[in-house]
This record gives sequence, C-alpha cells and structure tokens, in this order.
Amino acid sequence: MKQLILMTLILLLSLAVRAQPQLEQVEPEDEDIKAVTKDGRQILLKGDHTWEFVQFQQGDPSTSAVLSVTKVWELQEACKLQFRLQNNLGYKIGAIVPRFTVQNPQGIVYVSPSISFNGILPTDDKYTEIQISGIGCHEISHMKLVDASRCRMGPIDMWNEKDGECLSHIYLEPNEEINISK
Repeated sequence: MKQLILMTLILLLSLAVRAQPQLEQVEPEDEDIKAVTKDGRQILLKGDHTWEFVQFQQGDPSTSAVLSVTKVWELQEACKLQFRLQNNLGYKIGAIVPRFTVQNPQGIVYVSPSISFNGILPTDDKYTEIQISGIGCHEISHMKLVDASRCRMGPIDMWNEKDGECLSHIYLEPNEEINISK
C-alpha cells in the first residue's frame, strides 16, 4: 500500500512538472522599459540597470505641426488657454491629441489636460481652448507637452505609430505668458 501511494505521488509530481509552462530566460540587457515620472517626464529604464531621461527634439517648424498658445485668460481660480495647431507637415492631420502636465511652484503636478485637433489639411490651422480649474495662470510654474496620442496623420495611425512618433512631429512654440515646453 505504501508503495502504491509513493508511486502515485511520483506520478503526480512528474505530471505537475510537465504541466508547468517553460519560462524563457530573458537577459536584462535585451529589455528596455519606458516609464513616466509623476511630473510627466519620460524615462528609459535600461536592461543594464541604468536609466536616462527621454529627450524630444523640436525639429523644424517649417516641416512640423506647430503648436502655440495664442491667448491666456486669468480667471477666478482657473486658467484658460487657447491653442493653435498649424499643419506644415505636407499631409493631412486626421486627428491628434496632445497631452500636458501642469505644475505648480512647489513642483507638484496639478493636472494632466489634453486637447484634440481633427481634420487639418496641409497649410491650414485650427484653434481649441482648455480651461484648467482650481489653479490660476499665475500659479502655473511649468506646463509640459508630454504626449500626443491617438494620432492619424499621413502614414501614421495609432496602430503603426512608433513610441513618441506623433509627439516628434509637433514643434512647440515658446510663450512669454506661460512657461511651456516639450
């Protein structure tokens, strides 16, 4: 009887080992991970246990989608901004959704608003506005363009976009009233 129990246990253990999926060993150097800090900055966590901030190049405004702040309204406990997107890409922008982070003077990310632009033909422009409630324009120490998602423009759409590709096609104009950068 003891032999039968022992044989049954051995058989069950061997079946359990075979049922376990084979885990593939991944070398740490093979995998890099992109992450976003609380304040919206993108970092690259490298497989060799180092990291670096991801820097975005501005590019040439004559061949980019130029995003600019055209009006700033200081409201009671709110800030209203008007944005203009000028299409200098040479092909239609079907859709693009730029997203920002807004920091107060203490460096705390207050909110991450986004704006949306649709159907902008080459050489055309469109305007849109956002209102950031709970913080005045004078209380915003920095506004950073951190992402441009759900884009459809030329050969790029959300299914074949490389990470950060839509964002790389935006040239962000500096503004004297709001500290804004990419």
